[in-house]
Amino acid sequence: MSPVVIGALRALLALIALGALAGQVAIVVAVVLGLGDGGVTGLALLYAVLGVAALVALEVGLVALWVLLAMVRRGAIFDDAAFRWVRVVTVAGLVAALVVATVCVHYGEIDDAPGMVLIGGAVGVGGAAYALLMLVMRGLLANATGLRRELDEVV
Repeated sequence: MSPVVIGALRALLALIALGALAGQVAIVVAVVLGLGDGGVTGLALLYAVLGVAALVALEVGLVALWVLLAMVRRGAIFDDAAFRWVRVVTVAGLVAALVVATVCVHYGEIDDAPGMVLIGGAVGVGGAAYALLMLVMRGLLANATGLRRELDEVV
């Protein structure tokens, strides 16, 4: 794969990671300031913790993608270690989507906001589609790895 493409993707991953980190800092600062004013309820604190957890899951997935890109750059993507990182990307994406979907649906129900429930449902469906797509990609990687091993034996 082109070093330019890998470099551009790494730059975008770093930008996303910085955005996630900024989001986590903003959530923590808002909660701390709200605790000082007495304006943070138990439910708001739970939402904040879940928001930080979803962003942590996103960051774990970004780290796994970074490692996979390094494997592509080295030409080692057809190694068994790649499967572990693909699994991490899959699970991290699914966890982040499910946490966001759950919070959206719960908040939409208690605040009588059907739009928020729809957004939560869409995020949940999107997360499930993402996980299934990653399973298909993992299957393609498994097939390619098997073919690569067969080719290595022939050569």
